[in-house]
Formats: sequence, C-alpha cells, structure tokens
Amino acid sequence: MVPFSKSRPPLLAPPPTTLIGALAYPLSRSLKLPEAFGEYSGAERLRGSLKYVGLKIDLPLINYFDLSKITFFYRKKAERDAVAIGKTYTLSKGLKYEAPTITICYVVDEEVARRSFSREKVRKKLVEAAIGITRIGSRESLVTPLSLSYGEARPITQRRGKTSFSFMRRSTSNLLSGDFMGVEVVDWEKYPIGDYYRAGRELMIIPYDSTEYVSKPVEVELSEDYTFVDVGGELVIARRGA
Repeated sequence: MVPFSKSRPPLLAPPPTTLIGALAYPLSRSLKLPEAFGEYSGAERLRGSLKYVGLKIDLPLINYFDLSKITFFYRKKAERDAVAIGKTYTLSKGLKYEAPTITICYVVDEEVARRSFSREKVRKKLVEAAIGITRIGSRESLVTPLSLSYGEARPITQRRGKTSFSFMRRSTSNLLSGDFMGVEVVDWEKYPIGDYYRAGRELMIIPYDSTEYVSKPVEVELSEDYTFVDVGGELVIARRGA
C-alpha cells in the first residue's frame, strides 16, 4: 500500500536481491568486472551460485517519510513540488548505546561460483568481498562489517526445526510457532537481478520479536524442495536445486 501520492515507500528490511548486490559489488570491483551483466545487474553472476541468502535482525526498525520540496524544469519552466521519500531508520539497542546489527548469511555452491567467475580460488575472493561490504541498498545505506566467519555448510536430514534467519514463505509447508514479520520481495530464486518489470514477488519471513527488537527462532516444517543447512551451529533453509 502506498500511503499517499508521489511517495517512495521503503521496505522494512533489506530484501535478498539487495543482500546479493551488497556482496557482488566488492567482488566485481576486486575481479575488475563490469557493473552490468548483459541487460541485468552484475549481481546476476553471483545469484545463480547461491543456495541461500538471508539475514537475522537485532535492531529496532522504523519507517519514516521526509516531505521534501523539489525544484525541476518542465518544458523550459521551473516547477516546484513536494515528494515524500521513505526511509527505514535504526536505533541503538538498550541504554548503553550498542551498535545496531544485522547478521547476513550466504550459502554458496562453490563449484558453480568457480565456473561463473572463472576463478579456481573463488572462496578467497568471496571472503575478501564479504569483508569489503560497504553498503546494503542505496549508497547512503552505509554499513561496516564487524566480524566474519566462513566454512563448510552441512545439509541435515530433519524436516522440522527452528531458525533465526529469514526465509521464503514457500520453503516451509507449515509455520509452527514463533514471532515473525513478513515483507513482500522480488523472488530472487526465480528471476534475474536488475529487471523487475515482470518479476514475481514472494513473501520473505523474518523471525523477529517486535517488542524486544531482536531475532528469535521460529519453528517450521520444510517444503519438499528445501533443506535445513547447518552454518556454524545455526540452521538456515536452503534450496535443493539450482
């Protein structure tokens, strides 16, 4: 829903396509690749090698609209108008002014990534790119990586479990318990990055307690085409196929 005309409403949380772009940007710069990939974004090179991308949110999220006056030229005449530009703000947590944080997780098929980027040591480049993430979304949405961990993702056979990381709604057959919020996003698993005119949307579920402003696990049952993956002791819901 658009609250009023001439507005640009923001998403409450970064969508998967934005998280992919956040990693693809420093990776492309490191490998001296162009920002475009044919008619799509350069992030499309990375998308195909991802089995999972998502986030865990531990911060307050506030939607806010600035009503700004703008001046522009139309048919050689100066015109004025007012535009509502939406933003999502964050705050520090608690009374000690802790830095607001999110945790991003990427599960990469290393063999596919090696072919996509024609690099034998693609893992090293991916790690360097993760450390080099500078923004999530627009150029004004600056971030600083505080820590990094990586290793082998381990698929597990159980079909029911708990996760604190975001997932696509169709990846679960049943949401059993827990607090969460939903954000409609471009379906990154099916559509290329960069041209969203005909791209389908899907609901992204984010485990989140809106009273304590922290991520808390939700319990789910998985759909047929998805599996739990152990990433450093936590579970995420990854797709099985390409």
